[in-house]
Amino acid sequence: MWYRGRQPFLRYTEAALSQCELALFPLSSVLFPGGVTTLCIREARHLDVIAKILKTGDSLGVVLAEDGQAASSIVDKNAPHVARVGSRCTVQNFDQNDQGQLTIEIQAQQKFKILDTFEDKQRAMFAQVLLMTPEPVIETGPEDESLIDILEHLLAHPAVKIARHQIDYQHLANLGGRLAELLPLKNTVRQRMLEIHDPVVRLNHLEKILDQLQTEAETS
Repeated sequence: MWYRGRQPFLRYTEAALSQCELALFPLSSVLFPGGVTTLCIREARHLDVIAKILKTGDSLGVVLAEDGQAASSIVDKNAPHVARVGSRCTVQNFDQNDQGQLTIEIQAQQKFKILDTFEDKQRAMFAQVLLMTPEPVIETGPEDESLIDILEHLLAHPAVKIARHQIDYQHLANLGGRLAELLPLKNTVRQRMLEIHDPVVRLNHLEKILDQLQTEAETS
């Protein structure tokens, strides 16, 4: 399926974007804008950061840990190597798990590009980031029904904990983001999908990947 006839959009220019500082949480996964996930906060350095965020309502940043070290596993180690593009997130809810550990539900709001990273005295990780403009808003249409069906099939899997009301099929960016999060892809591929700023191009790439997965399944 090729998305011909979509409306073109103006590409962002970095000069027009804003910078800010974010507490940075390296993950072993990739979260796209609109995506929701839960973080378990185990270490004191992260508890202090989250306590401040809950008090002030500030955002935090999540980014792929390229060497596989998630934030919760870094103890007496060097800071992980992280991808250069991540997602600014807001805390939607918080609770305690059965072990008494703090868990927070976060939702990604906006992509950012990392300009620099540093640690505070407690070795919590922070980053100076460039906030990227939102992707163009392009509504889904009848030609997207097959991809929506695939997403609904993925959401029906018992291992997927995303609530249906948290999924928005109305825009291509959201459709592509949820597919990239849930399809069985390598994180390096997911990261490349995140760094694409055109939702039409992302869906075209995902369709090619789906075709390849189907071909592999038929020949195995």
